[in-house]
Amino acid sequence: MNKKVILYIFGVGLILSSIVLFINLKSTDHNILEQTFVIKAIYFENDGYAEISFQDKSNKTKNVILEILGMSTSFHKEFASSTFVEKIQFSSIPKYGWQSIPVTLLIEHEEFGKIGIKTEIRPVGESPAMIIFSKL
Repeated sequence: MNKKVILYIFGVGLILSSIVLFINLKSTDHNILEQTFVIKAIYFENDGYAEISFQDKSNKTKNVILEILGMSTSFHKEFASSTFVEKIQFSSIPKYGWQSIPVTLLIEHEEFGKIGIKTEIRPVGESPAMIIFSKL
């Protein structure tokens, strides 16, 4: 066979292997983070508040910054523990839906470093929103 064809086939194989490995590592990271951190954001309409709860099953969280964006005044609070529950008053469901009020957490973790988490508030009884993890 021609050397160029062999190099081409080898290069394509190497690129495909790298892509598969990269996707596999990202999936593994997501699974580990999903198993370590428990985040819930539930709106209790009858009581007029949203409850945001966070738990680090590894107990290696040093600091957490909770922010709720999209409100007239964004909510910001810091915690120095591996678990918390915070209740935030909402007089009504947001005009543009809960997707317009993202809940973000910035976590400093002994093992993982800085982790960003994003989710949305959902009314009680509805399935939870997707949780997005990112390493910062």
